[in-house]
Amino acid sequence: MEIREFQIVSSQIVSSLTRTQETGPTGDLTLPCLIHDLNNVFQTLMEAAALLSDDPRWNPVSAAILRSIERGKEITASLESAGQPPAALETVVENAMALVRDSMIAGRGPAVRFACDIEPGLDLPHAWAWERVLINLFSNAVHAMPQGGTISVRARCTGGSIELTVADQGSGIAPELLPAIFEPHVSTRPAGGLGLHIVHTIVTEEQGEVCAANRTEGGAEFTITVPAGPRLTRSVSA
Repeated sequence: MEIREFQIVSSQIVSSLTRTQETGPTGDLTLPCLIHDLNNVFQTLMEAAALLSDDPRWNPVSAAILRSIERGKEITASLESAGQPPAALETVVENAMALVRDSMIAGRGPAVRFACDIEPGLDLPHAWAWERVLINLFSNAVHAMPQGGTISVRARCTGGSIELTVADQGSGIAPELLPAIFEPHVSTRPAGGLGLHIVHTIVTEEQGEVCAANRTEGGAEFTITVPAGPRLTRSVSA
């Protein structure tokens, strides 16, 4: 792939994203129109990935882009549908980890590992919504560990509830931010602060609770508790 071709496609991507972002209060913000605009962005990204795939050096990045596009399409499809399919918690975690790993390939970020300890047989309704929760928590953890580290994921069913924890080895959450960490635009990063708000919103909609804390050994830990009732049940083995 020639540099000039890549520059042209990159410019198209930026223009597409800018048009989507600029749709403000005076624009058409109905869901079908937003999904239409996002699909146009996905198409441009697919064209960029196709150009990248012509050069073997960029094959991993091209594959990562295509996988991310497919996940984006799944999310937009879920927004249009009345319901979302349930899925095993292990599958939801794997999908979220895969997307974050792809982002690290594309961004050439630090080496980040995942350590998972998940009780088998746990199901989550609205799988794509829970993927969004974990993707945001994992992405925040990656940003919190510029030198790399381990993201620990643990899930158990106890006392009629599912408890899911995500912990990192970063510098932790500033004490002054901790009480308001789930409010919009609360962040130490410019233009940040929506990811944890999305996490809180989705968990609340799923009749659960989420809390944040600093670990004594360093880093931050997020604990999600959701009732193991009609909206979150354990799989029954045959």
